[in-house]
Amino acid sequence: MTTSPTQELLVLTLETARIAGLVVAAPLAWSEVPARVRGAFAFILALVAHRYGQGTEIHSAMGAAVAMAPEFMIGLAMGFVVRLSIAVVEIVGDAISPIMGLGAASLFDPHVQAQETGLTRILRMLTLLLAVLLGLHRVLVASVIASFRVLPPGSLANPALATPALVRMSVDSLSLGLRLALPILAVLIVTQLALAFVSRAAPSMQIFSIGFTITLIAGGLTLFATLPDLAMEIAADLSRVGTRIETVVAALVPG
Repeated sequence: MTTSPTQELLVLTLETARIAGLVVAAPLAWSEVPARVRGAFAFILALVAHRYGQGTEIHSAMGAAVAMAPEFMIGLAMGFVVRLSIAVVEIVGDAISPIMGLGAASLFDPHVQAQETGLTRILRMLTLLLAVLLGLHRVLVASVIASFRVLPPGSLANPALATPALVRMSVDSLSLGLRLALPILAVLIVTQLALAFVSRAAPSMQIFSIGFTITLIAGGLTLFATLPDLAMEIAADLSRVGTRIETVVAALVPG
């Protein structure tokens, strides 16, 4: 079956919209590049994936315009799965930074329009490096291309169908982040209690004048000691991103 150039262009537009949503939401290496470069990357990837969208019939430009918003939301849902995995280490950093005394020095992240601590940014950059080493970018590209097979462009799927799965994944990410932060939090809390007892027993020592240094050293050593286990847990969570994306896409397939 032959299709007209207009039909091909409309299908390509919808494919670009889905991939653009993925690129916007997924905080991988392309998040740091200019918007024009990300747009060009989305268009090139849509050209690569275009043959998987062949056979889709878009009857008019108005129909394509109506379908663009759902397509973009589908891409956002897929990219949000990756965002949840990266958020695990951000939860760890935000949980331990105030107790370590690093909460006052915050940085502005223009990608999420929010403040973050220096420790959170370091952990996030290490996680992004780990994600690249694990080939998460290849998994993500393969997943979005494969999604055009089970969910052709212009299907007008309801993105709200993926909400229960995304909520469960959000709860899992929050739970994992808190569990990973607990060992460091426990050491820091015990350190604070020890400083309080020493200060109470010997008020003349002025222990809290060096309390910040002691807390920072204790937290840093604990973080350094637990970093291998932390990396293993994060790597295991990142390895499940492909399966989670499949779950989200399957929830969007019309029943």
